[in-house]
Amino acid sequence: MKQIALLSLLLLLFVATALAQQSGPAELILHNGVIWTVDQNNSTAQAVAIRGGKFIAVGSNAAVLKLRGRSTRVIDLRGRFVVPGFNDNHVHFASAAQFLEFNIMRASTQDQFVARVKDVISRLPKGEWIVGGFWGAYDEWAAGSAGNQRREPFAPDLSLVNAITADYPMFIRRFDDSQFAANQAAFRALKLDLNNPQAPEVEFLKDSQGRPTGHMRGRGVTRLFNSVVPRTFSRERRVQQTKNALAEIRKYGVTNVSDMSDEVQLDIYHRLFWAKELTVRVHYRYPLDRWQALAMHITNVDSGNDWIRLGSLKGHIDGIMGTSSARFFQPYANDPNNRGRWRPLMVNDKGEFVEGKFLGYMRDADRAGLQLTVHAIGDEANNVLLNYLEELNKQNGKRDRRFRLVHAQVLAPGDFKRLGQLGVVAEVQPFHLSDDMRWMEERIGRERTKGAYAFKSIQASGAILCFGTDWPGTSASEYPINPMLGLYAAVTRQTLTGQPADGWFPDERISIADAIKAYTYNTAYANFEETAKGSIEVGKLADMAVLSKNLLKIAPEEYLTTDVVYTIVDGKIVYASSASSATQTRAALRKPRARI
Repeated sequence: MKQIALLSLLLLLFVATALAQQSGPAELILHNGVIWTVDQNNSTAQAVAIRGGKFIAVGSNAAVLKLRGRSTRVIDLRGRFVVPGFNDNHVHFASAAQFLEFNIMRASTQDQFVARVKDVISRLPKGEWIVGGFWGAYDEWAAGSAGNQRREPFAPDLSLVNAITADYPMFIRRFDDSQFAANQAAFRALKLDLNNPQAPEVEFLKDSQGRPTGHMRGRGVTRLFNSVVPRTFSRERRVQQTKNALAEIRKYGVTNVSDMSDEVQLDIYHRLFWAKELTVRVHYRYPLDRWQALAMHITNVDSGNDWIRLGSLKGHIDGIMGTSSARFFQPYANDPNNRGRWRPLMVNDKGEFVEGKFLGYMRDADRAGLQLTVHAIGDEANNVLLNYLEELNKQNGKRDRRFRLVHAQVLAPGDFKRLGQLGVVAEVQPFHLSDDMRWMEERIGRERTKGAYAFKSIQASGAILCFGTDWPGTSASEYPINPMLGLYAAVTRQTLTGQPADGWFPDERISIADAIKAYTYNTAYANFEETAKGSIEVGKLADMAVLSKNLLKIAPEEYLTTDVVYTIVDGKIVYASSASSATQTRAALRKPRARI
């Protein structure tokens, strides 16, 4: 018995020694902070220790600093506010990367237009096309207004940039595709004489002296330019666009995004990951009608790693409010002949609604165990989608689907209670309300607007509310990646200029604590990743954002002037503001390290 006891003691000593060697000192410690962990069992802390890309300690300064070693980097937060890394539930990364490169959506003067053109050509090789633009989106409904505010209409003057863009063909469009514009280099690519252009179903607009301006309208414009404008950019250009977009994301403390770009973008993510240049984690979604391709990947290939994960599908049931194509039970208030439209998978070749066609895709993908995320904006679109979800329960049985109702933008009064009953995850983007209230009541009237962006009612239904941005926006609206805009919108229900003073349907406001949770833990939950992400807990991935102000203490309008001091992903500082150097302390007990 004594020998057995001795052997047991030796084994315990061996295990304890092995664990100690395996643990070792922290690689990074941040202390003297106000750390909002979003962990319901330990909501606040002063310090965290990180090793191997994970949190190994979350607690008091004294307890965490005991894990400091010779090579530990130590940062004194000096009271700054820390949250888990923001987890954006909805981005169109490839579009955002292109949009960052060139857009004139908010341009209101020719000087602004020329400056944007000079900026883009300074970064492009000769011969590359400049496309997009989307001018005029904020003409009829001015940015920052709560409606009924107009600005002087703007249209770009191509004569101001023809000389500097001689080596860069340009084909750009108005936000609603009612007008297009091309420079002289683009007309040369078409082999058309700009002084006397001719093309079927194209009206070439002229100035007061009868000279073509490069502006066009008509059904034939896009067909004409499709023959010369590349369908996609070169891989080199897309890689550079991706790197530009990653830099933008890092500035705002975003550590995870749910993306719906093409597979070229997915391949770029993987290449940057292997090159150790990826600085945001990606939850990637395939199109719903390609569910079999995703099922094959999930079956035959690992669904991903901590950086890039597959597993969800994205579908669309209707259009968007920005173009009055969201589907409603009743016509638009300002357009009595329009109720919006169903997306292609919902209709037949004649454009008629086909009951069950979309449900067929949903049923088969759901039966394969894949997560469904479906865009629905109008009240009828949301109603039909909830009916389909009930049908999934009947046909495939109830389970933990975490069905993501994407946008859940306008709900009929009777549909709110069904959200919780069906276990819906409402994938909403709160900044939509700050921007979209410019024209919402004009289009659908005040009564229906009561069901728009109804965050408190969604939350009260028992549904999970998760937040994101819809970056870069639509052809009619710009939605930046900055989470502070969404937090502000959810808490105030105001435009960025503070309108209306008491908030737009103020009963639907939520608390800042709930808004932070929706932007962190709840999106991780929506991704089936809540055991690894979304809160600052021992064992979870070390993703966090250090902010310049304590969001729990300041007035909501101050969110808009709150900066990110550090963005940390996988335990590594991927962004440090100029203000961060003052927080850097000596990194080791004896050896000082360079400032960040």
